[in-house]
Amino acid sequence: MFNKFKQKKSCEQLFQLFLGLFVLLIPWQTRWLFYDWPLGIELWQYGRLSLYASAIVLMLAGIFFALSHKKELHFSRSKFFYILFTYSVLVSFTSPAPLVSFYYLFLIYSAALFAYLVKFIPKVFVYRAFLFSGLIQGLLAIRQLFSQEIIANKWLGMAEHLPVTLGTAVVEIGDQRLLRAYGSLPHPNILGGFLFVTIFFGIYLWIDIYKKSEANIWNRFFKKPAFWNLIFIVIAIIISTYGLLASFSRSALLALLLSLFSLALINVFKRNWLTVSIISKYLVIFFVIFWAFNSWFPGAWSARVDMNGRLEQKSVNERVDTLSQLGWDSYQTAFFGQGLGMNTLVTLKKYPDQPVYNVQPIHDIFILLFAEIGLIGAFFAFNVVRKIIKSANKIDIMSTSLIMGLVIIGLFDHYLWTSWTGWTLMALGLVNLYKHHR
Repeated sequence: MFNKFKQKKSCEQLFQLFLGLFVLLIPWQTRWLFYDWPLGIELWQYGRLSLYASAIVLMLAGIFFALSHKKELHFSRSKFFYILFTYSVLVSFTSPAPLVSFYYLFLIYSAALFAYLVKFIPKVFVYRAFLFSGLIQGLLAIRQLFSQEIIANKWLGMAEHLPVTLGTAVVEIGDQRLLRAYGSLPHPNILGGFLFVTIFFGIYLWIDIYKKSEANIWNRFFKKPAFWNLIFIVIAIIISTYGLLASFSRSALLALLLSLFSLALINVFKRNWLTVSIISKYLVIFFVIFWAFNSWFPGAWSARVDMNGRLEQKSVNERVDTLSQLGWDSYQTAFFGQGLGMNTLVTLKKYPDQPVYNVQPIHDIFILLFAEIGLIGAFFAFNVVRKIIKSANKIDIMSTSLIMGLVIIGLFDHYLWTSWTGWTLMALGLVNLYKHHR
């Protein structure tokens, strides 16, 4: 009996260790590329199939969870789950590229596994791991911005990016090309979205420390564990904010500001002045950082938000052009969709003269969802979200504002639907709806 208890405890510790490690590895793109889909002499970017190191760590966490939580481990009794799983598998078989669709299906169910596992560890543990991960990404972004280069490293999954190279994400200030920070992620916008979530979790931890502190002013500010935790949180938030600005992601910045505004407004009506006070303190920090950033790089953010700029006009035009890729040209595509991961492939087959690298997915995850999984798939997807919300006893207000931010990002970009990092961010957003999460 004692040996069984000891073994269960060891498996529980390993489960938490690997899940925490997975959170740290989310932004790192170390992966084994096992299949490339060529289109003529070029490679189709969204047909590059790979196994991420972070996904392997997540699977290990799942194995140790199964060994230590046998009572909680059961298959869903919901008929809806079985119907959804069967439908998604059958539709993937009918895709123009079944192997690619099954790959994206694997990413979706892996993200769902992550969302399930997160419920069995303390929320604060996940947030701290995420904040530490964001701190590293923020430092990396600052280095890239000041050095104006990103050094390739195959072991870390990082490609080389220089501002003089065509295709690199830059901001144009007159004749100068300023490199946007990528962190360890494939694109600056993904870095911006990741750091948006990091900052939100940091603010949650900041509020949590104040809630748990005693009323005594001395204990609140000078009790050593709380004091050093607060210092770490504030420093991580500052660096993550600077990193978000270094990414020059307009959607991430808009999501951050609107989410914080909604969170502050809700808490004003609820008379929760502690949350309002901390959001106000963060906004003061934000505007000081923004002023400092613009002192170092004058005119950079002004150029980024100026829609008359050449690159900004090009970016907007490309986004608008992708909206025509809905592709409901038959009953089959309208009801069953183009297939997971198929939006760019279907577009390339329709317009074969287009360069492969020039065709991007629809830059709106909701329209992209309708394009790739059709009306029936969208019905299932929205029902999953509805069931998650319905099953939550009490909705966490902070999480609703976080989800609003992710929705804003989803309206302007596609990576929440087309990338492994994006799926993990969405999984975190949905699972944190639960007020009484451990």
